[in-house]
Amino acid sequence: MKRKIAVCGNGWSNEYLEIVMSGIRKCAAENNADVFFFLNYSVNDTEVYKHVGDTNINSLLECAEFDGIILLANTFHLQSEFEYLCDFVKEKKIPSVSLEYHLPDIDFLGSDNYSGMYELCNHLVEDHNVKNVMFVSGPKGNAESDSRRKALEDALSKKNLSLKDENILYCNWNYYEVEPKLTEWLNEHAELPDVVVCANDVMAMAACSTLENNGITVPDDVKLTGFDHLLSVRSYYPTIATVDRNWDDMGYQGMQYLLDKIDGKPSVPSKYIDSKAVTGESCGCMNHGNKKRGGRIRENRVYANYVENSFWVGHLCDIADNISLISSEHDFHVSVNEFFHNNHEYEGNEFYICLVENFFQTLKGTALLKKSGYPDRMNVICGLKDGKPKEQTYIETKNLVPGYDEEGESGRVYVFLPLYSIEGSYGYVVFGDELPIIYNYCMYNWVRSVVQGLSRLRQNMIIADLHDQLTRLSVTDGLTGVYNRTGCEKVAYPYLEQCHEQGRNAVLIFADINKMKVINDKYGHLHGDTAISTVANVIHETLGEGWIVVRYGGDEFLMVGEYVDEQQIEEAIQTINKRLEEKVIQMKLPYPLKAGIGYFVVNANEKLDLSECLKKADEAMYLMKKRQHEEMNKEI
Repeated sequence: MKRKIAVCGNGWSNEYLEIVMSGIRKCAAENNADVFFFLNYSVNDTEVYKHVGDTNINSLLECAEFDGIILLANTFHLQSEFEYLCDFVKEKKIPSVSLEYHLPDIDFLGSDNYSGMYELCNHLVEDHNVKNVMFVSGPKGNAESDSRRKALEDALSKKNLSLKDENILYCNWNYYEVEPKLTEWLNEHAELPDVVVCANDVMAMAACSTLENNGITVPDDVKLTGFDHLLSVRSYYPTIATVDRNWDDMGYQGMQYLLDKIDGKPSVPSKYIDSKAVTGESCGCMNHGNKKRGGRIRENRVYANYVENSFWVGHLCDIADNISLISSEHDFHVSVNEFFHNNHEYEGNEFYICLVENFFQTLKGTALLKKSGYPDRMNVICGLKDGKPKEQTYIETKNLVPGYDEEGESGRVYVFLPLYSIEGSYGYVVFGDELPIIYNYCMYNWVRSVVQGLSRLRQNMIIADLHDQLTRLSVTDGLTGVYNRTGCEKVAYPYLEQCHEQGRNAVLIFADINKMKVINDKYGHLHGDTAISTVANVIHETLGEGWIVVRYGGDEFLMVGEYVDEQQIEEAIQTINKRLEEKVIQMKLPYPLKAGIGYFVVNANEKLDLSECLKKADEAMYLMKKRQHEEMNKEI
């Protein structure tokens, strides 16, 4: 049986994920293992429901059994995520390894932040004779950033140089914090630094852009370096001098380390992989022969990205359009399955949208969506397998992937992402292919688009249900629960017309409560309402579900149904009045309760004239009512 390895990471570190996952995947394929990659897009914002919703995907670890777990801990943003995963690993005593970030009591494998950074900074000092240095740091107290800063300071000290405190900008690894802080520094200092050394490539590209926007050219006016050797800095202009962390090798070694630990082989709790300097145009090491060609490649790539982005945005709009008018569970399954069957170039040939089991029931107000955790069963409402749509089904959550083959080809990577809103957890989506959109932020937009579609579906279903309720209220009599006059026009009359068109005989029955005015005047209107609702209940119970019952007026009822024979109608009329007599005794009513009832058969072979039919039925009812009044005058 294949081994199942869980990997947890954050999608905002997309290029790191792509490179390290290539090594993990390669090692998994060589060692009969499958990878279950739990991904989220949590960030340090103030909306707590997003923290809970994103990191909830990690709770799927509790639903299934894994042989080991790899934590891409340097991608995590939230303290709660660190705490949850550390507690899970310790409680389950599951073999684990953390890549690039030390976690308490968990084995560690990381790149040597110092060696490659020292090599690069020594190159700046020795070969480019830099003296005045700025350092764009990660967060204060961050171990990785501090190690890279130490390498810079050691390289400077060889030439009796130092890093000034005023030349250190503390940022949070991201692009957007660099621009305002570097701009402020430039406005306050007359002398430019010789070089801006950045603790990662993302901040290096931000610093390069900010310098250029302030009329400062890289590398002619100021040199610049980064750290990570991202693909983006290789296609950036100028190419960024950086440090290669050997992430693909780290992913491979991390998986091998974990598999060896699972097999009980001896291992060292912490291990470092050497990093190496990569010079580039931004530090002044320009390859003049390839500069022109590189510029063309970058320009071509910009245009290609523009075209690709146009198609991608169109795809997301198509998803939104497809879902926007759906208002039922069945229609969602059919319509969305059909859409992805014809349009899955971005989603791949295997993926499933798995909703929490009570996703639709919570719309009725009988239950609420959970904020965290997953139920024992999931509703697989949409999915593809080998590019073909799958029927809606339910799976045990512990299986994670519908139809997962434990004996199939190894090296598969299944990618899980959470589906949630402010209401709570909607479920998750799982992809059976490692998709390019995972590694370029497109997946974030895809998940948001699907969640917005699911939210719209919930709104549509609530609106549809409210519309049905309002429709029922508009055609229903509030006292008796049968149809009112509006219902007669919208339901009873169309039924008669339908019977006539289909060549079926129908019958129209009129009923009028006898001595209703006497009951109201002598016993009060509450008794009058009791009499009306009692008659309505008896009529409905006697005739059954196949009949349409209408409160036609104050104490008048109209009944419409298919005509079988005259005996059936006569027996029904007798039963109604007999049951009314029984109700008088059961309810201890102080007055007799009878109804004058007459009927008229609407023959399919004759021209349909509704007003004439009503008149005939009314006349028949009046004759019976006259006889009953004579009898009741003696009783009331």
